[in-house]
Amino acid sequence: LVQKVALFNRVKKGWPDVVFGPPNDVSVLADAGNVLALDKFAPAAFWKDMAAGNKWCQSGGKTWCVKNDLAQDVLWVNTKLMKDFGYTVPKTMDDFAKIGADIAKNHPGYSLGALGSQGMYSGYLWPSQCPINQATSSTAVKIAPTSPKCTRATSLVQPMIESGVLSTSAPWDADFIKDFGQTNKVVMTIGPSWFGEFVIKPASSWAVPAGQITAAEMPMWAGEKVNYSGEWGGGIFTVSPHSKYPKEALAFAIFMVSDKRNVTDVVNPDGSKGAPTFPASAKGNAYWKAKISADPWYSSNPYPAMLAQSTKIFSGEKPVSYDSNGAMEGTFANALKKTKNAQSALVEFATYASNLAKQLGYKVTSN
Repeated sequence: LVQKVALFNRVKKGWPDVVFGPPNDVSVLADAGNVLALDKFAPAAFWKDMAAGNKWCQSGGKTWCVKNDLAQDVLWVNTKLMKDFGYTVPKTMDDFAKIGADIAKNHPGYSLGALGSQGMYSGYLWPSQCPINQATSSTAVKIAPTSPKCTRATSLVQPMIESGVLSTSAPWDADFIKDFGQTNKVVMTIGPSWFGEFVIKPASSWAVPAGQITAAEMPMWAGEKVNYSGEWGGGIFTVSPHSKYPKEALAFAIFMVSDKRNVTDVVNPDGSKGAPTFPASAKGNAYWKAKISADPWYSSNPYPAMLAQSTKIFSGEKPVSYDSNGAMEGTFANALKKTKNAQSALVEFATYASNLAKQLGYKVTSN
């Protein structure tokens, strides 16, 4: 993206009116001079509608993007397996780990999910408030992999990695789908609000039968008062300052996030209907809530847990100008798969991310 925008800037043409991309794009595009403050191009009623879901896009008293969806983590639970094995939904991360130990001992071959891609980052490190990507200003970031709030997360998952209860693959990798997903052996897993619609339900993915899956609130880390979520995804729309039609470009984003025709009615290539993600727009979210709450595929309504966690995304993570998500999906995930050691993989990520940040002029602190 940076290279493309640099090319457009050099030839003075070619800028797209609107860009949809990952959350960090708002910072990347701002550095490239290709993001427009949007406040005056939509009525106050729309910004009121977006107030709760669009905080990521606000900086310096202005709004620089429109959040398509929230991707807050919840605890996805297979209610049938939980009942079969005599487990209750864990309220704390320590209880989650105890279930992991019991699975390893008494139900080998079953799983609590996958840590690859952004699984470890969004599901464990971010909710633990691990300062591995915490921008403290527009020019400073804290990357401290040996912080206690990082090591408690890596220490918690390590025994489950070693026992095979937590996979180092991604949840959509062929080996995970074959060994755990389509054999219906995932007892529960921490994952974003779109997991049910995008990963667990589809016939081409885990294909878990109807009536077995719901969402619960995130377990709490020891000593905390809030059971925070991380966020895995949550795309944004930005508008170019070079656009001749900024109002119309923003209108496209408004349609995508809040119009019933897109949120619930559109027929997707796989035959499903509507968006699989939790809309950031309150109006769009109301449509999506009605659809998801009435879906008989779920064993019970997953929406209340999603709603509760949507207000608990730990806000220490901020947009940064380097590709932290790419580094997590590449450097960290590859190191984790190779070494099976969560802490050493995190240190390797931190070294790589710190170099990226410094190359872009960030001051990096590690303690």
